[in-house]
Amino acid sequence: MVRGFSARRGWAGAVVAPFLEAPRRLVAVPGLLVALVALVVPRAAALTPASFISDHTPRSITLPDELESQVFPGNGSETDYFRLLQRDGDSLLIGARNIVYNISVHNLEENFSQRIVWYSKEQDSSMCFDKGKSVDECQNYIRVLAKEGEGQFLVCGTNAYKPLCRHYAQQMDGSFNFTETNGAGKCPYDPRHNSTFVYVDGELYSGTVADFQGTSSIIIRSPLKTDHNEYTQLNAPDFVHSFDYGDFVFFFFRETAVEYMNCGKRVYSRVARVCKGDRGGGQQRFKLSWTSFLKSRLNCSVPGDYPFYFDEIQSTTDVISGVYGGETHKIIYAVFTTPPNSIPGSAVCAFSMRSILDTFEGSFKEQKTLNSNWLPVRQVTVPEPRPGSCVEDSQTLPELNIDFAKNHPLMDEAVPAFFGRPLLMKASFEYRFSKMVVDPQVTFLDGKSVDVLFIATDNGIIFKAINTLASEGINNIEPVVIEEIRAFEHPVPIMNLQIAQQAGGESKLIIITDDEVKSIPLHRCHRATTCSACVGLQDPYCAWYEGHGSCGPLGAKLTGPILQNITGSHYPCPFSAENEVYNPSTQIQTTEAPSPPEVETCAPCVCPEPPSSRPSPVTEVFPTEGSVDHSTIYDPPPEEDYPSLESNKIPPLSPAKDSTNPNIVPHGVGEDGDIPNEILRGTLGRDPSKEVGIAYAEGGITGPVVGASLEGPPIYSAETLAIAVTTACVAALVIGFISGFLFSRKCRGDEYAHTYSETPYLDSKLNKRDNLVPAADPNMYTANNKHINNLVTNYNPKNINGKSNTNTTTDSKLLKPAKCAYI
Repeated sequence: MVRGFSARRGWAGAVVAPFLEAPRRLVAVPGLLVALVALVVPRAAALTPASFISDHTPRSITLPDELESQVFPGNGSETDYFRLLQRDGDSLLIGARNIVYNISVHNLEENFSQRIVWYSKEQDSSMCFDKGKSVDECQNYIRVLAKEGEGQFLVCGTNAYKPLCRHYAQQMDGSFNFTETNGAGKCPYDPRHNSTFVYVDGELYSGTVADFQGTSSIIIRSPLKTDHNEYTQLNAPDFVHSFDYGDFVFFFFRETAVEYMNCGKRVYSRVARVCKGDRGGGQQRFKLSWTSFLKSRLNCSVPGDYPFYFDEIQSTTDVISGVYGGETHKIIYAVFTTPPNSIPGSAVCAFSMRSILDTFEGSFKEQKTLNSNWLPVRQVTVPEPRPGSCVEDSQTLPELNIDFAKNHPLMDEAVPAFFGRPLLMKASFEYRFSKMVVDPQVTFLDGKSVDVLFIATDNGIIFKAINTLASEGINNIEPVVIEEIRAFEHPVPIMNLQIAQQAGGESKLIIITDDEVKSIPLHRCHRATTCSACVGLQDPYCAWYEGHGSCGPLGAKLTGPILQNITGSHYPCPFSAENEVYNPSTQIQTTEAPSPPEVETCAPCVCPEPPSSRPSPVTEVFPTEGSVDHSTIYDPPPEEDYPSLESNKIPPLSPAKDSTNPNIVPHGVGEDGDIPNEILRGTLGRDPSKEVGIAYAEGGITGPVVGASLEGPPIYSAETLAIAVTTACVAALVIGFISGFLFSRKCRGDEYAHTYSETPYLDSKLNKRDNLVPAADPNMYTANNKHINNLVTNYNPKNINGKSNTNTTTDSKLLKPAKCAYI
């Protein structure tokens, strides 16, 4: 695959490739360019193994016109800013512009009877216009929806930059009544603000902005909230997700790191927690404050002496329970990126809930003064009970305990990645990871389970990936990108993903953007037309049904043996082009059992005489074992970047005619059996007018043998090229140094002879000074044309009246007293 090869090769390969592909041109390369290549080749070789971001080439690439999709377009005129609010059975509740859509997951058709329409009041819209906002911004975008009970709903919207909440209650006749409350702190002002919410035990937990400008961010469960004036708690956060787990509610966000302020500005990823039973402090000044708010850093980095960090979290999943390395763990997956002005990179990391909880039991971090480093708090200074822990009644906590928790919300230890490093990394100028969703613990036929990751980007691409070593342990990872799905014709940021599992039907992937909702199947098994391609996908949804000769989803009602393997290969269907017949228009797959290749024995090696009627070399290259069949969607990367003589094996010189039609000769074969080998000649750069000798040995033809008189320009290996250019560079430096030394001696010989020839050193220096100084200023060191040896400057003294004496320097008398300036 050309795309994968170019990505693997990188800039260094692009520089070196022309020299490797066309060694005949090296004879015309100037010496300076040869020296440059000598520097580039070793560096390119050194960079390749050291690259920590591997380019995992997708097994398959699906284009938009190849997708079986269903689309819900919304209003179709203005931007809806779709947000997935909740899934209720087989319905998706989508918040949009002035509307809450109720969409079926089966066909994405709307249930009109369940639609909620809510426009902003005219006075609120007018106030929004007066504050300088546009018509699109002064709408009511629904951002919060929670089911409070049977027939009761809580709905909150931006309401033209004046957040408002409604409590809907269904009546006996099916109609709804509602009451309105202030939505500030529960819903964002701007539909583009990053916010999160979770409804737990009849209470709404929100992480959002609390002012019109969007500068004050809070985590709130009314009436408790974080202090927006305390930057150690929240410092310009962007919220990405929240959920409840055990006795806590967790919030995930990225913020400007307070512990890095003395070194500059940097964004860190955080996980914060609050206790569900927190009721604030008993003291008056703590009645509206959390007593259990703590936060830790999430560490998604490439390990090493100098770790490379992916600091900015973009999305997380809910808690997943699975078996990893033979043990049951509860983990979450999260998407991280580098800063916008940094190397464009994205990564997926997993975190264990046990590790997250352990960090909150570790040391606190503090800064003694504004100019001090952030260091761990000594354990002896931590009050009891431990600040931030869940207690039966938070209002009985001592003031010292609550004040300590408020001033020390940051934990010292960061949460380590579950697998010790990122599970998947991508570096691209075209996109960054944005959202992800996981189909957990999908089982292969051999009993091994994997989590199937669907990772969306900000330009409309979705990657489907797995970790093939997840069931074997957590110390090693081997990610496989099964498929690259280009879901849209044009680049579109994907805002959310959702997997819709259907008991009686095919599960689907729901894709949500600002303008539309789209659903696609989780797999496209039918596109694999061969056994090797189907198994090579390593897709846990797909298997090869040998009795039907087709690739289909697991659970399909098909008979016969089923082949599937997590490693991507299976011995009943080895990857060989001899078992496959490719028709470009129909993609036909033969299912007949392969027959062993016939071994042709030839006569003992006899050197042919130099005749002029020798058959021309062969042109058609027959497939050999290990070759790639491009009729399948599985295109593994080639083992060699450039063609070699080994790949141009020559079949027997007397090809058999078609058994069905003896008059038909294979393409490129003449009536006399001559097959011109244009491919081989083009590879070696030989003159077509010259002949190539063919040597025969037992067991068949070994390949072309070129005589000394017919030998073309040699092909150098990378090692030989590096040695040659390095030697040339060193030789050029030595010759240049010697030539420069001799040249400098020759040029300065005349100067030495002129200066020191039969003249003492001191006299020579004095003469040179006397010859040079007057040339600069002839009147500076002379008086009445007489030479003065000492270096003085005559000064025109003033007379009694303070006027300058103009005759001082022109009369022939002795010099008057003068002020001197020594040079």
